[in-house]
Amino acid sequence: MGSTKTKEGQKKVQKKAPIKQERLTLLSDHPWMGILTLLFFYIIFLYVPTMLYQLFASSPTFRIYHIIDFFGVAFYFLLVVPLIFGLPTNRGYKDNCESSRVFNFIPIYRTIVLGILSAIILTACMLLSSYLAVVIGQDGAMLFDPSLLVNPLTTNIYTALKPGIWEEVAFRGIILVLLLRKYSKRASIIINGILFGFFHAVNLLFMLLNAIFFEVEPDRVAMVGTLFQIVYTMFFGFFLAYLFIKANSLIPCIIAHYLVDALSTLVAADQYVNLWLFWVFATVIGFGMLPAKLNILIVRASCYTWPQPFDEQVKSFDTFLARKQIKSK
Repeated sequence: MGSTKTKEGQKKVQKKAPIKQERLTLLSDHPWMGILTLLFFYIIFLYVPTMLYQLFASSPTFRIYHIIDFFGVAFYFLLVVPLIFGLPTNRGYKDNCESSRVFNFIPIYRTIVLGILSAIILTACMLLSSYLAVVIGQDGAMLFDPSLLVNPLTTNIYTALKPGIWEEVAFRGIILVLLLRKYSKRASIIINGILFGFFHAVNLLFMLLNAIFFEVEPDRVAMVGTLFQIVYTMFFGFFLAYLFIKANSLIPCIIAHYLVDALSTLVAADQYVNLWLFWVFATVIGFGMLPAKLNILIVRASCYTWPQPFDEQVKSFDTFLARKQIKSK
């Protein structure tokens, strides 16, 4: 009788055990309010610090410009977003880092390899698309200039740190986490990719603001290129959101995004190539549809080869290889 009562008492204790719930702020409890607020102030911190530097510096230099550009956004995501906005969970660092999966390295081999391999595949596709644009268009030439990796006038190994880190923190570490509270994984991936693509329309806004404040004539060619950029970065966003969910980590997303941006100047065609052909190939082959599909298949295959307890199916994205079950010990 005594043992029976003990078991019943244990069951009651287990039933009464409190369930840990997320402490949410106003913005984190209302995903779309949080997303729109985050993006609005993100745009401000992207432009205002560098604009003020150009307006008031007697002799602005690119080196100082890029430092201000990076740390202006870093200030926003390290102080304003977690401590004032309380995104993606509450005000503070511990819960926000856990929700954003910033320090998830387990399993380290799968996490690091997926980031590097994704960048290699995407860079190879970019090289192929540029080559096809040159060959089929019978105009222009490929550019292979290692000095571009440190050229302050282009996206280089230094300036790529800003989008590689902070765009991933924003769109995968915060926005995708907010979307997953409201929608399914498939819907969250699609919405996240669309938001990521259309966010690049901010480049058009910056061209307009530069024309107003600094009398810099907008580049019409660059404006058309931005419209294509919106489309192909949308597909890149689909993949990165999928990678975030499947790897259960922000680390491979940062690695892939940074390496792709840093190496992109090495696989471009020169200004004399047929730009329409170049942009179409970039959208279909180079940066958009083809690498997104290939990388999704690679991630899916890694989940089969190195299965983890957190691996879950994502409808419409897990298109082959059923999940390999982990045998319980």
